[in-house]
Amino acid sequence: MTTMIIKHSVRAPMLCALACLMTSSITQAGHTNTMLIAQMDGREEVGDNPAQRLVGDPDGKGVGYVFGIDGDELTLCYSLLVQKLQLVPVGAGMAAHIHEGLRDTNGPVVAVLAGPEDGNAADCLTEGEMGKFPTGESGIVQRILANPSQFYINIHNPDFPGGAIRGNLSNTLMEEGAHSHNPSGLADGPSVPANLEATVYSSTALELFWDRSSDDGIVAMYEVMRDTQSVGLVEGNSFYDSGVISNSSYSYSIIAIDNDGNRSAASSAVTVTTP
Repeated sequence: MTTMIIKHSVRAPMLCALACLMTSSITQAGHTNTMLIAQMDGREEVGDNPAQRLVGDPDGKGVGYVFGIDGDELTLCYSLLVQKLQLVPVGAGMAAHIHEGLRDTNGPVVAVLAGPEDGNAADCLTEGEMGKFPTGESGIVQRILANPSQFYINIHNPDFPGGAIRGNLSNTLMEEGAHSHNPSGLADGPSVPANLEATVYSSTALELFWDRSSDDGIVAMYEVMRDTQSVGLVEGNSFYDSGVISNSSYSYSIIAIDNDGNRSAASSAVTVTTP
């Protein structure tokens, strides 16, 4: 039996929706093996100008799960859940794909997914289905499952036709016979988030950006500290803070948290002054 633990900063109704989708899909698929996850946000989108840090939706977030079916090497199942981005019908420009490409690169579409026009989508695709695997590559399903970091999920909408949010796939810790990423018993946490910086938008709003942490497992979330107090948990490497006031100074730092619950040391602090 597969035990699923979801640690993401999405609201309770969205967690419920995802749980229902995943339960339905896994039951139909008879899933007991490898499950992949993509944590998606706008900062992962890659534009033509490498100096431009943000080309996707600054507020959009999402999570996608991808898995195979026992005894069927040709079928790939998935479940998508997105929030805080423009949602329109598929015919009006909502789309989702799996692309081949490492993080910070763009690559071709290898699987066509259902656009999450209602905030979520789930389905199973089989090699040979018309339009589902555009390259026609034999064995593409197993190649995705075996090499997750070489593929990413991209969500498109009219606001961001080139991609609103994206995230590369990685192995989850929810596999059958799940194992610890710390076999020595040591609590090795994620690397410390680096290059924390801030952009002030107004007297009452600012946004923080930092580089993603690395870990021997999965970096599940980041805790944002303002003046030593926790003010938020986010999946991506940015945080929009509208809880500040004018003519004030704040000190921020970031802590990375992995799926084992290990925490990094706090990042170097950045001081921000609102106008």
